[in-house]
Amino acid sequence: MKVIKTFRAIILLLLALQGLLGCSPADKEKGVKPSAPIQFGTLPVIQALPLFVAAEKGYFKEAGLNVELVPFNSAMEKDVAMSAGQISGYFGDMITPMVLTANGTLVKIVATYFNIKNEQRMFAILAAPKYPKKDLQSLASAGIACSSNTMLDYLMTRLLEKKGIAANKINLVEVKSIPIRLQMLMSEQVPAAILPEPLVTLAEMKGAQVMIDDRGTGMTATVLVFSDQFLAKNPDTVKTFLKVVEKANDFINQNPDQVRPIMNRECKMPEPLQQSFTIPKFQKLNIPRTEEVMDVYTWLRDKNVIKTEMTYGQFVAEGYVQ
Repeated sequence: MKVIKTFRAIILLLLALQGLLGCSPADKEKGVKPSAPIQFGTLPVIQALPLFVAAEKGYFKEAGLNVELVPFNSAMEKDVAMSAGQISGYFGDMITPMVLTANGTLVKIVATYFNIKNEQRMFAILAAPKYPKKDLQSLASAGIACSSNTMLDYLMTRLLEKKGIAANKINLVEVKSIPIRLQMLMSEQVPAAILPEPLVTLAEMKGAQVMIDDRGTGMTATVLVFSDQFLAKNPDTVKTFLKVVEKANDFINQNPDQVRPIMNRECKMPEPLQQSFTIPKFQKLNIPRTEEVMDVYTWLRDKNVIKTEMTYGQFVAEGYVQ
């Protein structure tokens, strides 16, 4: 009887200790600690592939993170959700966090995780298949379909400036929807358009001519962004999140064929390109350079999109990339 009582006492003590520590024996064994929930906004585009891979392969869970990837169909929907505090962070270009911060929604870029600094391309200006004058000066004057005050507008302006074409000489044809922009290009309704991959490759396959692209420029950084509030409360969680993304980057770089099904499904790869599109290389995470951040900011100031003087430190939080 004494043996039974002693055994019961030991069991009760173990249960009490487990409750006090707040984790299961299995969790203790793995060294996993519960984290604050992360609702992270995504879009169905190539640059988001590491996020989809990390989720599907269980990397977030293995690191003890509670991550929900929240899909959006457009950048505008994602921006509204961020402004309303419905998501903890998101991935995107550098313009959105600048505009959000200038308008009172305090967010910070914590890392650059994709940028075209080699022979890959992610964006290009294309001439319509049958457009007769296929030089950049003529196309800029005739009209390039784009969406104003966006990263593609910035890129188009800077690419053409490098070729000696001033911003005031560019005839921007306002077409906000990228799929409609592609349709208008291929049906000759616009002389030219600026598009992202994989639509650049698709348009090229169907006869459009790439006039200039972003390869090697380092001007189209994709960044990871969190709200100031989430960063203040969960700095270690964000650091772990970035380590997981980097792990996914490495897996993609080493096993491109294995992630193709994920890319086709989550990044909405057009059917003709599902087996042939080259899966991009994802670089090591880093902090965006001051000059690239402030060039985008200067462009927004010149266009009067941002009306106040701001600094690099208001857009970028250092110390999260390990």
